[in-house]
This record gives sequence, C-alpha cells and structure tokens, in this order.
Amino acid sequence: MAVLRLNAGAQVELFDGAGALATAVISGIRRNIITLDIEQIRRTDPPKSRRIIIAVSVPKGDRFDWLIEKLTELGVERICPVIFERTVRQPTNPKALDRWLNLAISAAKQCKRLFLPQIDPPANLHDCFESIKKDTPNCRIIAGGISGDCPSLAAQSFGQNACGELSRTDVAAFIGPEGGLTESEEAFLKSQNAQFVRLSDTILRTETAALSFAAILSAQRGAIENLTNPEGS
Repeated sequence: MAVLRLNAGAQVELFDGAGALATAVISGIRRNIITLDIEQIRRTDPPKSRRIIIAVSVPKGDRFDWLIEKLTELGVERICPVIFERTVRQPTNPKALDRWLNLAISAAKQCKRLFLPQIDPPANLHDCFESIKKDTPNCRIIAGGISGDCPSLAAQSFGQNACGELSRTDVAAFIGPEGGLTESEEAFLKSQNAQFVRLSDTILRTETAALSFAAILSAQRGAIENLTNPEGS
C-alpha cells in the first residue's frame, strides 16, 4: 500500500469540524511529533439553510459504517442510529461511536466539508424522537413507508410552508429496518404528525433508503438556496 509522506516545507490544510479551516506549513518532523506554522485561518459561519436529520435503523455488518461516510458527504447535519423493534443487530461495542466519528472525519476531509455531522449514540425510537424534538422542536417529521397510498418523497415540496412561502424548517426522516415498522411504532410516528412517504415500489435495504432520503432532501435544500440566493452572495 502506497503511503503519502510529507516532508518539512509541505503545505497542509487543517479543519476543526466547526467551520474553521487553516493553511499551515510543516516546519519540523520528529518521530510522532509534527510541528506546523499556521499561515492563515478562515472561519465560516454555520449554514443558515434547514438542517437534515436522518434517524435510521442500524443495519448489520459494516453497512452502517458505509452509510456514515455517504451521509457525511451529502451534508446531513445529524445522524441518529435507531434501535427499532425489528432492528436485526444492536451495536454493543462502546467504541462504535468513536469509530463512526472517525469515519465522518475522513469523509469530511475527502469532500471538503467544514462542519462535521452530529452522530448520536444508538437509542430506541421514543428516546430518539424526544431528543430530536427537544433540540429542533419545529422540525418537520417524515418517515419511510411502503404502502401505495404514501406519496412519493421526490414529489413532495419540503421547501415551502403552509402558506406557500419558502421555508428553512429542519426535516427529520425516520427510516425503519428491512423488516418494517411494527404497528405500535407506526402508530407512534403518526400520533406525532409524521408524514409517511415512499421512495419506490420495491423494498429497499435500510442503507439504500436512508441514502436516498438524504440525497433527495439535500437536492431540495440546494434548490431552495438557489432561489433565495441566486447570485451566491
């Protein structure tokens, strides 16, 4: 495996995951210690556009690791691993959260994202929901459904409020396990005014559905930003 090794004098970029980006030059390398001379620090304010929250059942194996990377690349602000009643595998490794954060950091470096997503510890549906509503009390709740009566997610407009005006309201999407939600879980979400939407006529893997939700919501958010700021100013 080829390894990129930088020498003294090489220029590097550093970021803190909270909007700060610095350019620096390596001034010294000694064993495991690298000395840097900071040349410039640029700070970016948090985006004012709506936040995207993905609350998803934890898939088995390393599929969730892959999903963390892709959701980070798509600009999702918060990732909530949910233990639904039919979730196949519950993460038990106490270091899982650290691993997920490291994966998000690597993905952010690759895609030049300055703000890291918030990654919650695994929680059941009720606890996850209460945490989201506490932090974002006015967010719009949607959930993945498979019924033909559910409207298509792609056809929904999440960029407008009830008066037809452009809206920056946060959106939280709940995606259940491949076995589906139980009747009690579905009833709970409906009691909280969640809107059930579907992606396709086929049953998708959990990570496929979550990635699709994130991609569509991200694209819709980008369209709103273009309408409200067409000149990019």
